[in-house]
Amino acid sequence: MKVLFRQMGEWLLTLCRSVIPVWALIAVWLLSAISPAGELKELSVTEADGEFTLRIVSVLDAPVEEVYKLITDYRHAYRINPAITSVDILPSGRDGAVRVQNRSEHRIGLFSFEVEWVGDIVETERGRISITTIPKMGSFESGSAVWEIRPLGNRTWVLHESTLNPKFPIIPIIGTYIMKRHMKKAALATFNRIECQAQNMLQTEREEGPERLKVALKERGDCTQSR
Repeated sequence: MKVLFRQMGEWLLTLCRSVIPVWALIAVWLLSAISPAGELKELSVTEADGEFTLRIVSVLDAPVEEVYKLITDYRHAYRINPAITSVDILPSGRDGAVRVQNRSEHRIGLFSFEVEWVGDIVETERGRISITTIPKMGSFESGSAVWEIRPLGNRTWVLHESTLNPKFPIIPIIGTYIMKRHMKKAALATFNRIECQAQNMLQTEREEGPERLKVALKERGDCTQSR
């Protein structure tokens, strides 16, 4: 019996080590269970041959300029993803591309781990951003993503779609289920923060002026709690 319990414990530990780091890596990356931001139009996660694809579409209750500023402020990505611990802007070697290196730290229960992502970001046209993961410089075999940001009156229509193939193994059935579930939570959490911070930015600029924006955003909170 002791041998059986020991074997079960070893299996659970292996499961946590192999699954938990993976679902926390998706471009959109936090695990808080937060209610949908704005008006959620679509949310899906699919998997094929170890490659996971996330698609989310939502209408946010914030003007397009503020939403756009937040999404393209790569150096301060922690405003919509507090798990990020450092950001570096690297030479890209590609015309019109911004190469970004993000490091993030995640803690799930007793487990703590770090993630690294490197990718080239290109604004192909106003409101459309394409992202290509650099496989040799991070935690993924391959990956790509796109953002589309469009004005809708005083609100903003936002689409994010990302495909990533993690280097970590995924245990069949259980691992895939866990990853899909938490990718959805992560996407909702990130969109909620975008909406919240964009509203904070607009209010700050109106009441205190753009020169107070950085300090005032901190004073108003980091938008990491459910609303």
